[in-house]
Amino acid sequence: MSRYIQQIAYKSLNVCKRRSFNTHSLTFKEMTHPIKSSARTLRHLQFTQRILFQEGLEVQEKLVRANLDIKDIQSKIERKLIQFDEEYKGTATINDSEKRILDNVMTMKPNPIVLTFEFEPTYTGGKRIKKTMTPSQIAAYESFIPEIQKNNPKPKFVQVERGGQVTFHGPGQVVIYIILDLKTFYNFPAKCFVSCIERATIETLKNTKMSNDSSEPLNLDASTTKETGVWVENGKKKIASVGIHVRRSITSHGVAINVDTDLSYMNNFEMCGLKNTPTTSIKEQRPNAVVDAQSIAINFVKEMTKLLGIKTLERMQIDDIGSLKNSP
Repeated sequence: MSRYIQQIAYKSLNVCKRRSFNTHSLTFKEMTHPIKSSARTLRHLQFTQRILFQEGLEVQEKLVRANLDIKDIQSKIERKLIQFDEEYKGTATINDSEKRILDNVMTMKPNPIVLTFEFEPTYTGGKRIKKTMTPSQIAAYESFIPEIQKNNPKPKFVQVERGGQVTFHGPGQVVIYIILDLKTFYNFPAKCFVSCIERATIETLKNTKMSNDSSEPLNLDASTTKETGVWVENGKKKIASVGIHVRRSITSHGVAINVDTDLSYMNNFEMCGLKNTPTTSIKEQRPNAVVDAQSIAINFVKEMTKLLGIKTLERMQIDDIGSLKNSP
């Protein structure tokens, strides 16, 4: 894990810009807090150029896999030590050097990471429709021509392992993947994690400035409903979709917030299994706002960091995803 992060953050200095922030002085209500030292710093990998959805998915999977590999190693060590102890009936010992190595491995845990992207047009299917999606339905998604952004590449349909049904990712939308170990935070099951994502989205839509030169916030009155996601206009229009996946307490996927999205991509289909449910965007709700996917990404991560009770946030801006692929 550390080697992969170094490749991203330090070896690719020509495409990465690193900044650190301390949130300790800010006033906020935490939903949880770290109980492991590794969770005290959150790393935001901000991809600043529009990329293919599959490329972002690949980055996420590598980081999730690294988390799971560390858990596997730790689990194997625990089993071997128990077996060793039982075999020698508690009389066996290990030397100080071996103990130090084992202690270091057992305490090794990656930092929480948030990936933020803006993707080329993509429809993604969640696990609930994995076995029911037909070729004709996929063809309808992939042949769709939007009403406004007609020059965009043709949409792709990709099956993923998050919860939910079909949703859309594309230009003018920020997609946020959150990779962390739920067990490194106090009393933080998956249900609370989803609530934390929704709350961070609501706070982002409320507190983000109308523009870089304005002190006036967007002040969007967003809320949750009985359906997952974030809504405006008293729950009539959906502005953000939430879908997560958890493997051995390691999270992936997260939230997609519509900033300046061509809404025809979503409003011409049934999204997230919700019939007759219109989708909206920040631009539609606040036409005079000058915000983009990148500014919303930055503000979301700040809000999420506060709610997680994390005091230190590091941001790494990545301009060229090719630098990650070409790293040894």
